[in-house]
Amino acid sequence: MHSFADRLTRRILLLWILMMSAVAAVVFLKTESGMTGLSDAHYADVLDLTNEKVQGILRSVEVSAVNVREGVERDLSSPDAVYASLERELGLNAHLRGCAVAFVADYFPKEGHWFEPSVSRREDGNMVRRQLSVPEQNYHDSPLFNLTLTTGTDVWLDPHLDRDGAKVMLCSYSLPVHDPEGRIVAVLRVEASPGWLAGQMREIDRIVHERDRIPDDAEHQPYSFLLDQEGDFMAHPDADRMLEKSYFDVNGQAAPRDTSYVHIGHAMLAGGKGREKTVIDGIPSYVYYAPIDKTGWSVGIVVPLSAVLSPGLQQGLFILGMMLLGMLLIALASRLMIRRTVQPLQYLARSAKEVAKGDFNTPLPEIRHQDEIGMLRDSFADMQTSLADYVRELTATTAQKASMESELSIAREIQMSMLPTDFTLSPQRDDLEIYACLTPAKAVGGDLYDFLVRDGRLYFCIGDVSGKGVPSALVMSIISTQFRSLSSTEDKPEKIVSAINASSKDRNETMMFATLFVGILDLETGVLSYCNAGHNAPVLTGKEPGFLKVESNLPVGVETAWKYKGQQLTLTPGKTILLYTDGLTEAEDTNHDQFGERRILDVLGKEKTGAPETMVHALNDAVHGFVGAAEQSDDLTMLAIRYLGKK
Repeated sequence: MHSFADRLTRRILLLWILMMSAVAAVVFLKTESGMTGLSDAHYADVLDLTNEKVQGILRSVEVSAVNVREGVERDLSSPDAVYASLERELGLNAHLRGCAVAFVADYFPKEGHWFEPSVSRREDGNMVRRQLSVPEQNYHDSPLFNLTLTTGTDVWLDPHLDRDGAKVMLCSYSLPVHDPEGRIVAVLRVEASPGWLAGQMREIDRIVHERDRIPDDAEHQPYSFLLDQEGDFMAHPDADRMLEKSYFDVNGQAAPRDTSYVHIGHAMLAGGKGREKTVIDGIPSYVYYAPIDKTGWSVGIVVPLSAVLSPGLQQGLFILGMMLLGMLLIALASRLMIRRTVQPLQYLARSAKEVAKGDFNTPLPEIRHQDEIGMLRDSFADMQTSLADYVRELTATTAQKASMESELSIAREIQMSMLPTDFTLSPQRDDLEIYACLTPAKAVGGDLYDFLVRDGRLYFCIGDVSGKGVPSALVMSIISTQFRSLSSTEDKPEKIVSAINASSKDRNETMMFATLFVGILDLETGVLSYCNAGHNAPVLTGKEPGFLKVESNLPVGVETAWKYKGQQLTLTPGKTILLYTDGLTEAEDTNHDQFGERRILDVLGKEKTGAPETMVHALNDAVHGFVGAAEQSDDLTMLAIRYLGKK
C-alpha cells in the first residue's frame, strides 16, 4: 500500500514550487501591470470619494440656494422686503458670498425696467445692498436668464469676477423664482468662493494622504484638481494656477506637445471618465478623472507613477524571500509532521470497515486531538448511537408535518371565507352582474378582492400583497378589513387608498407592500370613480376590449406621504370591467413564456356575451391551457363587474 503521507508531502512540495515560480514571474515580469490594476481600484475609489465630496459641497450650496429662494418667494411684496430677505438668508448661510435676484421687466414698476437687487458679504463681514442692473448691461437679453424663465432650469455657472470691483472670483448657482401663482418672475443667483471649494479639496487630499500613510515631505504626492467648463483650474494645490491659467497652458517641464496630456484635458471637458498615463510637470503620472454632475466641471487626481510601482516592487521582493524561506522549512518538516498527523486514520479505517458491515457496537480508537480526525472519530461514534434516535425523530417529524398541513388547510378555509362569494348581492339587484375567483399559489395567498353595495354605490377592490404564503395572507386580511371599514364612511376611492397606505406603512418592519385598485360605481348614473395604487390596469369591454387608463401611483405601504390621485369615467349599460392580479399576465409555461396582456384581450375579444362569470371562466381556462404542466408561480385573482343600468 502506498503511503498517504508520502503522497501528500510530495504534492505539497510540488504545489509550493509551482506557486513560487508563478509568483516570481508575476512579481518580476508583471509588477507594473499588476500594481497598476491595484492602483486603478484604489484610486478609482479615491476619485469616487473626491467626486462625492465635491458634489456634496455643491449640494450644500444648492440646498442653501433653495432656502434663499424660499425666503425671497415669501417676501415678493416690495423691493425692500426682497432686500431684507436676501440679507436674512445670507446671514444664515455663512459659506455664501452673495446673492442677487434678476426680475422680469417692470415687475416693480417704480424700480424701473431692469431691477436686480443684490446683497453681498464683504471681507469684514458687513453686508452691502446694491442694484446691479443698468441699461448698458441688459440682463433680459441673457441666454441664461431667458432659458431659466422658459424652462425653469437650475444651472451652475463657471467662475467669474464679481461686479463691485473687488476682483474676487465667485462661483454662481442660478435657479428660478416663482410668484404665489406659480409663475417664474425672476432668476436667483447665489455665489460662493472657489477658494472655499479648493480648501475643501485640499482637506480631502490630506485625509487621503493620512489614510495611505504618505509622508508630508514625500517628493511626489498624489493630489486632486478641479476644472471648469473652459478648462481653467478652479482648485489646485498650486494657488497661482487657480482661475489664472488654463489646464492646456500649464504642464511645467513636460513636453509642450504631449498629446496624452492634451487628450486628457479634452476628455475631461467632454464629461468623460477614466484613467490615462501622461507626464505632468516633468513627472510620469496617472490621471484619474470624472465629471461633476449638473455643472460641466470635471475633477481629476494626479498619481505619480513612482507612488504606484515602488510599493509593489518592495512587496514583491519581500514575498519572494518569504516564499523561499517557507519552502525550505516545509521541505524539512512536512514529511515528519504529516506522517504523525495521519497515523490515527489507519486505525479509524479498520474500525470503519466493521461499522460498514453493520456492527454499530464496534469500538473506535481513542483520539486525543480535537482536530478534523478527532471530529471524524466522534462522527462515527455519533452515527452508531443515533440511528434509533433518527427513526424516532423521523416519526415525530412526519406527525408534525401532517399537523402543519392541517393548520394550513384551516388557514386557507378561513382566508377564503373572508372573500365574498354571494355574487347576486341581493334579489333586488338587477342593475349589475359580478363574479370573481381567487386561486392561491400556496396553501394561503396574498391576493384579495372585495365588494359591497352602500347607498346606491358599488364599492369594490382588488389587490396583490408582495410575496406569497402566510405573511402575505396576514397582510391581505388586514387590508381587506380596512377596505370594509373605510367603505362604510368614505365616498372617494383615493381617500380609501390613502388611509390604507398610511396604516400599511405604520409599523411595517417587514417592508411589505401591496398593489391595490379601489373603485366606486354609482349604480344610478354609471359614473365610476377609481384610484390605482401600482396595480395592473383593468380591461374595459366594448366593441374592442382595451385597458383602462390609470395613474400608476405607488403601491400602498411604500411611502406614507404619497398623494394618491383619483380618476373617473362613465360606464354605459352593458359595459364590463375586468380586474386581475399579475398572476394572470405573468403566468409562465414550461418555457418560461408569460401569458401577457395580449392574450387577455384576445380571449375577451372572442367572448361576446359580456357576462362576468363567462369571462372569468374563459380566462381561467385559457391561462391553465397556456401554463400546461408548469407549476403555478403566483396567486391568480380575477374580478369582473358588468354594469346593466336601471331597467
